[in-house]
Amino acid sequence: MGRTEQDDNVLLDALRELNGWVADDGRLSRSLPLDDSQHAELAEQIKIFADTLGVTPDVSRTDEATNIVLAREGGFSLTDVTFAGRVETAYITIAGELAARENPHLSKGRFRWLRRGE
Repeated sequence: MGRTEQDDNVLLDALRELNGWVADDGRLSRSLPLDDSQHAELAEQIKIFADTLGVTPDVSRTDEATNIVLAREGGFSLTDVTFAGRVETAYITIAGELAARENPHLSKGRFRWLRRGE
């Protein structure tokens, strides 16, 4: 049994709640501005999330950012969006004020309790 239009709408609604994640051509991706130590901490969390959810993200590092891509035949799934949500929460916790500057909603209280140092 394949996905319905309603299933796709639920996925897109869930994805809209995640800052910066892009759904394009069956892929789900995000670039997170992190330094090397933050990248290492997030990479450990990503491994745990991926193992738990049975997904295989492609995680790479550039000078300024950690890039995460999930791609699978038939497009991304609710499991992928769940993974993205867990990564986003970990990013907010790890990056703290940097994440708040990237997403103004955080400074207005949304996910505020997840930020470090408060």
